[in-house]
Amino acid sequence: MKSNQPKLWKKILISAWALFGLGVFIFFACLASVRIEDRLDNKEWYYQQEINDSLRLDKDYPDKEYVRIYNLNTRRYVSPKMRWVSLGVSEGDSLTVYCDMNGKRGFINLNTGKIMIEGCYNHAWNFSEGLAAVYRDNRIGFINTAGEEVIPCQFPTTQHAITRLGYAFHDGYCVVTNSKNECGLINQTGELVVDTIYDCIWGPSSCGVRIFQDEGKYGIMDMDGTITHPLYYELIYCYGEHLFAVDNGVMKRIDKYGNILTDFCSEYDFQPMYLPSDYEQEHPTGYFEYYVYGRKGVIDSYGKIVIPAIYNEVNQLDDHLFEVQMGYDGPWRVIDIKR
Repeated sequence: MKSNQPKLWKKILISAWALFGLGVFIFFACLASVRIEDRLDNKEWYYQQEINDSLRLDKDYPDKEYVRIYNLNTRRYVSPKMRWVSLGVSEGDSLTVYCDMNGKRGFINLNTGKIMIEGCYNHAWNFSEGLAAVYRDNRIGFINTAGEEVIPCQFPTTQHAITRLGYAFHDGYCVVTNSKNECGLINQTGELVVDTIYDCIWGPSSCGVRIFQDEGKYGIMDMDGTITHPLYYELIYCYGEHLFAVDNGVMKRIDKYGNILTDFCSEYDFQPMYLPSDYEQEHPTGYFEYYVYGRKGVIDSYGKIVIPAIYNEVNQLDDHLFEVQMGYDGPWRVIDIKR
């Protein structure tokens, strides 16, 4: 009877070579994977932007139009390909809006690069005071950081409002619109505290108030929508901590109740005026240009307004004649200040 020992050794030898070959295959596969990552790390990206100490945003060439988040410690990409990621989040926030390759918006954690809320919205805005606005079925609603819809998508909007409003909560209130693009305010439960009846509501401003506008007039309200000064002025705007109101080409500094603090202001320093024949501008005429929100007017040396700041251009012709232009392409006309 023949021995089976040679056949057994042959099988063992074949198995050993098979295991060795598999090990070599796995080794080179891992090496190839590392080299692929190295090539991705060293490739020439359209731009690279550090998110924090461990994460970086890489954007491929413009014709490919995608970004990915790269972990500098593990040397691995930790996010899928995305069209874009919003990096304009408040300090301390980790969730931010991203747009997937299908054009849908969701939310990604900027500390980890992990998708937290899958892209399922047509539009989305970054979180403010724990809530983020989302747009679905032609309406605006709000979700929490867990992705739960705490204020249903019930507020109609328009493309104009989508591009104009930030849909952010400030001191517990947010501006929303109706289907006619009229603005109102809601609180964090979704209750309308100011009806959607105004052409626009701005805020918050650095003055700590909201400015609202309707039918060409401006007014002031507190952050919660309480009106402190009704619609009256042609324009109200905030600069620094100061409120300025414009009425018939005259700019005044006011408080939030409309009380006049300074009865005459100019956006820039007064500029002396000269006659056209005074090429060297050596002899000022005693009149000065003043400026109100990009428009020009004239005051005399006593500070009295002789031409309100409602014109785009003002030139002095002689001691009492001025030519003015209303609008950039409007006609010129002459004003006699002695009449």
